[in-house]
Amino acid sequence: MDLKEQIKQFEDGFDDGVYAVPGEYKVKVRALYEYCKKNNLSPNDLSKEQLEKFVEKRS
Repeated sequence: MDLKEQIKQFEDGFDDGVYAVPGEYKVKVRALYEYCKKNNLSPNDLSKEQLEKFVEKRS
């Protein structure tokens, strides 16, 4: 299985595309992946402001 298939399989485990671990924030992984793919970027290339679009503070 190549990396693309592994990512797809991982993402399919999260119906709403949000990956959350116990803590103060949750990350919209699928949306982040799609944004980076569309703009030919790596998450490491994003500015703080760009990344904030994909991070939600838990209420």
